[in-house]
Amino acid sequence: MITDAHFVYQRIHTLGGKALRLAEHLQIAARAFEHIYGSRPELDERETAAGITALLKTLHLPKGTSATVMLYLVPREDGGCEIKAEYERGLLDAGYAHSPLRPQAATFEYSIPYSGFPTGFQLSARALFDDLALRKHGAARSVRREGDRLISCGDAPLFAVRGRVLFTLPLTEGAMESVEMLIAAAERVKPRLAVREEPILHSELKSYDELFLADAAGITSISECDGAKFMSLAAARLAGAMQ
Repeated sequence: MITDAHFVYQRIHTLGGKALRLAEHLQIAARAFEHIYGSRPELDERETAAGITALLKTLHLPKGTSATVMLYLVPREDGGCEIKAEYERGLLDAGYAHSPLRPQAATFEYSIPYSGFPTGFQLSARALFDDLALRKHGAARSVRREGDRLISCGDAPLFAVRGRVLFTLPLTEGAMESVEMLIAAAERVKPRLAVREEPILHSELKSYDELFLADAAGITSISECDGAKFMSLAAARLAGAMQ
């Protein structure tokens, strides 16, 4: 179990130097911080947005491009929090997109503290198990498993499609709340999918048509996981609906 990472974070999609869906990101971060550290931080959306824009201006990125920024809420001894923003990486496409890459994934069974919240534990676990997935299985992504249930792909929510049904793990069963999860669930009407909040089961992997994750870049379809192979149809349409 990983036990050394004391902060809450959000990975934010920025387009043309502006943070997208910042209000929702701040709400999720504030709820997570309050649950873990006991006090709810006062987060100023306008001030945070200005700080992110100023950060990106220093990088002189091409106009109209997308990038991800990490926003950290670090607890202070007085019960408050320090807010830090850091540039993470540039994105190939402008806006939320369907990745042209379809990585393979491998599952690992493990648990982490506060598994339903965006903490440093999530980032540490993703780095460790993505590395193990590559070295042991030649797979680019790791999927966290608890018993027969698939929980997430690293720190990103995981979705499966079978027929016309979109499956996603309920928040009450350990799914990490994220802006991208909420967008994807709300926009499922565009590809005309019914949503079922129930576990994606490892024992039934071969019965699903698609397996994909939703993160700050958009949608990434998994091509194969533990021997099960998947298509990429609804995922591409869903990515277009996220714009």
